[in-house]
Amino acid sequence: MPDGGYTIKVVASDAPSHSPEQALTAEKESARFEVDTTPPQIQNLSASVDGGQIHVSFRAADSFSSIKHAEYSVDAGDWQFIEPVGQLSDSKTEAYDFRISAPADPEDGRANTATTAAPKSKGTRAGDLEHVVVVRVYDRYDNMSSAKTVIRGK
Repeated sequence: MPDGGYTIKVVASDAPSHSPEQALTAEKESARFEVDTTPPQIQNLSASVDGGQIHVSFRAADSFSSIKHAEYSVDAGDWQFIEPVGQLSDSKTEAYDFRISAPADPEDGRANTATTAAPKSKGTRAGDLEHVVVVRVYDRYDNMSSAKTVIRGK
């Protein structure tokens, strides 16, 4: 069923089993309701390490309903709520731009304030870490979409 606003009208009749003068007919129309099965789109997701922090930005857009909320996770850690740039999720398009503490390299002795760091990948230099940033966005009807990006930090 395509996304949109719908009403349903039900008509019942016993005319096929009665004469025209004895037939009864009734009908009922529902209140308008919305059908939205299409998840929002995540556009222009980018992440980079800048001064010991991970800078993440993206845009969320939905063709039918407003964006309800967004979350992020770093290196498969807990999901964290993100406020949109305008601090209120109330439109079909929302921009997100935020900074979070980069997980520390377990070998350099610094505390890890966000999540557990991912293991070193093959081909990276000593001290380089690979981080996976995943974002997910929900619309008003709880349709969800997610996207990820991989960054290398020092």
